[in-house]
Amino acid sequence: MSNVITGLFGNTSKATLAIYRLEALGIKDSEISIVANDSYTKDDFAVDEGTKAAEGGILGAASGGVLAAIIGGFTAVGAVATGGAGLLVAGPLVAALAAGGAGAAAGGAVGAIIGAFIPEHEIKYYEDAIKEGSILLGVKYTSDNKDDIKEALENAGAENVSTA
Repeated sequence: MSNVITGLFGNTSKATLAIYRLEALGIKDSEISIVANDSYTKDDFAVDEGTKAAEGGILGAASGGVLAAIIGGFTAVGAVATGGAGLLVAGPLVAALAAGGAGAAAGGAVGAIIGAFIPEHEIKYYEDAIKEGSILLGVKYTSDNKDDIKEALENAGAENVSTA
């Protein structure tokens, strides 16, 4: 993938909030990928009405379509060589992995999977963060929406926002 902005989130609430903010910008589910360890399930990304995610008017009656599409697409990629932890992957990255064969992804390191988003010299940092429970969002951008996407990720609480 090229032209991707990534954000690393420490929990599902922040990642979910980021997806809602991206949805409010008009970003489609086909432009967002998620990589997380397999300690998460689809239900972890559900927004509870009692959370602060609904504040600020970003959640309307039509909201939830993008999040539902992405999280509904979670696919267990399988055990990886780095400690045997499995990954959950959703979004366009799933198609890339399918084209390359899920077996190849399962036999490689987490770095081989997130390498589609991240410059090679930063892979170890992200690999460790995902193993420890962080969630990586990758968003395809255009020159028209790049700054808005970065701002949405940062305002949702991304620990690290970078452009690949």
